[in-house]
Amino acid sequence: MRKLAHIEKIEWKRPIEGADRIELVGVLGWQCIANKDEFNPGDLCVYIEIDSVVDKDNPDFAFLEKRKYRIKTIKMKGVLSQGIVFPMTILHDTTKHAIGEDVTGVLKITEIEDVIPKPKPADDMMRLKQCHRKLSKNRVFKWFMKFRWFRKLAFRFLLPKKSSGKFPDWITKTDEIRLQNMPEVLEEYKGKPMVVTEKIDGTSSTYGLRRIRRRKYEFVVCSRNVRQEDMNQKCYYDDNFYWVIAFKYKIQDILTDLAKKRNASTVILQGETVGPGIQDNRYKLKEYEIFCFNLIIDGKKIDSCEAKDIMAAYGMRWVPILDDNFILLPAVDEMLAYADGKSAVCDTLREGVVIRDHDNTTSFKCISNKYLLKHNL
Repeated sequence: MRKLAHIEKIEWKRPIEGADRIELVGVLGWQCIANKDEFNPGDLCVYIEIDSVVDKDNPDFAFLEKRKYRIKTIKMKGVLSQGIVFPMTILHDTTKHAIGEDVTGVLKITEIEDVIPKPKPADDMMRLKQCHRKLSKNRVFKWFMKFRWFRKLAFRFLLPKKSSGKFPDWITKTDEIRLQNMPEVLEEYKGKPMVVTEKIDGTSSTYGLRRIRRRKYEFVVCSRNVRQEDMNQKCYYDDNFYWVIAFKYKIQDILTDLAKKRNASTVILQGETVGPGIQDNRYKLKEYEIFCFNLIIDGKKIDSCEAKDIMAAYGMRWVPILDDNFILLPAVDEMLAYADGKSAVCDTLREGVVIRDHDNTTSFKCISNKYLLKHNL
């Protein structure tokens, strides 16, 4: 689980022009608005990251009710604030805490999930027709479907309700760390050529193949956190788009071919699925598409430039590679400014960039502040 609330040190503080009651403080590579003189450099604090949802039953968070208890990027008095810092007293204990300690569970912090629309009656009707083609054409059944009470019963008992599957333990979930949480990487990889790819704003999709016997393979399809057993996996959409993508690109055949050619025991392909109904379809696509960003063969991540060529041979798109010889800029602010820009997919702002070294020993993401503010994230 992602560390959403953790113990950190106040690195610096500075005044905000035109503000008497608030000031800026620095935590890791983040900057947050705080009450004036509430903190001093060197103080420990509880830092809660953006994308978090705080416990509405905790009176310490009552002031966030108007924001639906969500932590987002905000702009006040002309400055950005990303996350919230609290004094250590919010933990209501006398325990000695260490820098970096995870207190997500203690404070009952959860993560803002991808926005998924609730099913509409028309979507349910479409799913019913797909699952029960003959029944949906029956004259008596069609007559009864005129009544709301009957439709509710039909949707309840006839639509698939398969429960979520356990995420395979041989696959690592996708979750890039933000640069602000690891600013030391700028010094550690100073002068080393890096690969920059566009961060696509969709939903993470994972496809894995594992050899279980000499000529027999297991194929799995997963969302970010859940294994999707088949096309009938319970889903908010009329189709399970994770499987739609698998069939559209014949991913099982691709992974099997790669496994045989490379004599591999496992082949994993991960990407970002975009399209109608996903994150407001910001790329204005007419159907589901996937942009691959990880190809992992027997536990080894293939360099993005090589992986792009490999997947192109199978007719699959890689996330846009913006620079394969990028030298890190010296400051977090400069890197975040670099993340701003137009998408290579269509005429819209890009979400940001993902940066990796060619050996895939480290990677992190820089999310565009312009993008966050535009979409109120």
